[in-house]
Amino acid sequence: MNCYVIPLAKQELLHQMLQVGGAAECPLQRPEQTILAKFDVELTDTHAVISVDFGEHTGQLSLKRSDRANHLHLRDFIQDVANGRIESAEPCPPAALPGSALAQVDQVLAKSEALLEHVRKLIAA
Repeated sequence: MNCYVIPLAKQELLHQMLQVGGAAECPLQRPEQTILAKFDVELTDTHAVISVDFGEHTGQLSLKRSDRANHLHLRDFIQDVANGRIESAEPCPPAALPGSALAQVDQVLAKSEALLEHVRKLIAA
C-alpha cells in the first residue's frame, strides 16, 4: 500500500494540539517519501476547528471537544486529504509574492542552473 500515513509516534502530537490549540506540522510517510501537513487548531468551548494545509490542498474539519477519539478522527482526516480521498479539499490560492521575493527566486534559480551546468561539464569531462 502506497498511501500516506501518520506515524504512530506523531499521533500524540495530534492529541496534544487538540487539547491546547495552536499551529503545528506533522509528517506523513509512505515508502518513497515524507510530506509535512501544516495544521492549525482553534478551540472554542464546544468545538475544535482544524485547518489543514498540504501545499496545494487545504481542508477544514470541526470536531466536538467532548469526543475522546478526536485525535483519531483528525489523523484519518489528514491522511484522507493527503491521499486524495476527501472531495472537499480544495487547491490553495496561489501565494502572492512581493517584487523583491520574486527577484530572490530568480536569483536562486539562476544560481541553480549555473551549478547544474557546471556539474554537467564535470561529468562530461
